[in-house]
Amino acid sequence: MIFMKNAPTLLFLHGALGTSQDFLPLMEILKDKGATLLSFDFSGHGKKTSWPEEFRIDFFAKELDDYIKKNALDDLIIFGHSMGAYVALYHQAHFSPSPISRIFTYGTKFNWSEQSVSKELPMLNPENLLQKYPSFAATLADKHGERWKSLLLSTAHMMQNLQKLDGLTSEDVADIGIPVLLMLGDQDRMVSTEETTLTKQWIKHADFRMISHSKHEIERANLKEIAQVILENLMLN
Repeated sequence: MIFMKNAPTLLFLHGALGTSQDFLPLMEILKDKGATLLSFDFSGHGKKTSWPEEFRIDFFAKELDDYIKKNALDDLIIFGHSMGAYVALYHQAHFSPSPISRIFTYGTKFNWSEQSVSKELPMLNPENLLQKYPSFAATLADKHGERWKSLLLSTAHMMQNLQKLDGLTSEDVADIGIPVLLMLGDQDRMVSTEETTLTKQWIKHADFRMISHSKHEIERANLKEIAQVILENLMLN
């Protein structure tokens, strides 16, 4: 956490399979730029959080709501990577009143059809990862400890049921009245430009920004450009 007196508050929400530590390089760029920087881990992620009752977007949105209330946050700006931004948008659509005043998204998937989800499932199979992508499996084990396999399987289950249980509809996001900036890496293979720009059309005050030389993972994104976009929109130095 980096606190600055009388500064706007920027909360970073990590993606599925991620942790708050993923944002440290981006937060390093943004420190001393005139904002208070905060982050936390969703349940089941990292090595120290408790295991959630269920992997659901609405459960993680409740955790976000609890974090906001516990820390008495107001006029809150959120930068969410992938699932983190989906949770923030869900919170804004379903929790009232909300102190969130602006949302930045990066690499957030909105198409959760069965066909779209099926493409991602092999990467959420622990044995497949160990066989074909051992370095990625090792990274997950380093981030999450012994429960990394359970995290993969629970995330897969969440994704398979997301559209049916917690999927954001066009009506949901149409009720979001705050500014939302949808960012997407130009080399993102998980999230399409089409699904992102379609969602932009549904949100009253939304804009879209393509980030150059960037993949889906926040660790492989152009952080300098993302930071500049954030600073420009918040009119910070």
